Order: sequence, then structure tokens, then C-alpha cells
Amino acid sequence: MPKHPPPPDLTRYPSIEGPGLDVLDQPCIAFHKYDGSNLQFKWTQKDGWCQFGTRKRTFDRENPLFGVAISIFEAKYADQILASLRHYKEYRNIKSLTAFCEFFGEHTFSGLHRDREAKDLKLIDIFVTDEGFVLPRNFVNYFGHLDIAEVVYDGLLTRHFMKDVSIGTYPVKEGVVAKGVTTTKGRKGKMEQDSWMVKIKTESWLAELSRRAGESADLKQELEENLKQQGSLFNTHGAL
Repeated sequence: MPKHPPPPDLTRYPSIEGPGLDVLDQPCIAFHKYDGSNLQFKWTQKDGWCQFGTRKRTFDRENPLFGVAISIFEAKYADQILASLRHYKEYRNIKSLTAFCEFFGEHTFSGLHRDREAKDLKLIDIFVTDEGFVLPRNFVNYFGHLDIAEVVYDGLLTRHFMKDVSIGTYPVKEGVVAKGVTTTKGRKGKMEQDSWMVKIKTESWLAELSRRAGESADLKQELEENLKQQGSLFNTHGAL
């Protein structure tokens, strides 16, 4: 499936690749990966929570699928996120931010939703304009009292851990997103930190995707991409 850049007024959420050897054995926090749609909610100092979108387009309260997400976000996160940020001086003067959430129902699969099923949101990331994404451990420390993606694991991103996720040792349906930090030397020798992310899928979820791939071209493409990404470590570089 081609990756189109978002419209200029949307914040791009990174496309998360499968396991990679470049971050193997690095410290990470692994979060429950919820199977749903990635939605974004934009706040500006001038207009408040003023824009809502998917990866590709904006939506409003009248949207038949995603409109309900606005009310859910307002109830669970809108005031709470801002109140949390005010506790930390580095965020007290921000001009805008984007909160990213996963939108899903009990039977959502590969981002396909059932029309009349109740939906929920899980806060998964926050992007602060001119600062970048809140680093993984800060995200947990600053927003862990809210309904954020569940922390499944906190340790090194080892082959053993990834294999355990794959075979279903952890109580996740689709898999996990492991996040860590890369430190580089920036301008004038200043050390800068940025987040990295990789996803590890469960064999059972991939098997279900394989079973349903014949239902649509999108699911078939999703299967091909997932097998390529997840096989990059488990198959190409040997069994874990």
C-alpha cells in the first residue's frame, strides 16, 4: 500500500517498521499495540483543541465512523493532557501539540471496524511542535495516570523478548510497539535525543490476517507488508 504524505495541516505519525538489528539489545519500553485506527487531535494556544484527523484527512463530529472519537477524547484526555504538561516547565510555554490515539472496538481487526460496536481511545503518543515526540519514559512518567497504552515490558529489546511476544507469551492480541531513545551530537556539540519505534506482531494475529487476506485487496497488501517486516529478523537472520 503506497505511503502518501499527510495534508500540510496534519502531523505525520511515523510509519513503524518491524524488528531491526540496529536497535537490538537497546533499552526499550514496549507498549501494547492496539488494533485500530491512528487518530490525531491537535491543540493550539490560540484555538484550543481545534483539529482532528486520521493519517490522511481531517474529520469532524459528523463523520459517521470517527466523529464519536472527538467526544471520547474530550472526556478522557483534553483537559487532562494540558493539566499534566503544566507540571513540567519545559512544556509551559508550548504553542501547539498533537495527541495521537488508537481508536478501536472489541472486534476491530486490521483497522476494520464494526459499525454499531462501541469504540474507545488509547493515548499512544504526544508530539510537541518544535520539540518532537515526548520521549517514551517521559510519556509514561508524565501521562501514566491517564488511560495510555499499557506497558507490557521494560528492559532490553532482546531476541528472546521478541520471540516471546511472537509466540503469545504476553497478553496482547496484535503485538507490541517497542520504543527507545537515540542520543546524537547536534549543533555546537549539544546532545540531542530522539525516539525510535519498532513493532513486533504475534503469530496468532498474523495467522488470522493470513486467513482473512482473501477478503479484500487491502488485507492482502497488509499481509504482504507484515510478513516482510516481521520476517526481517525472525526468518532472514535465523530463528530466535
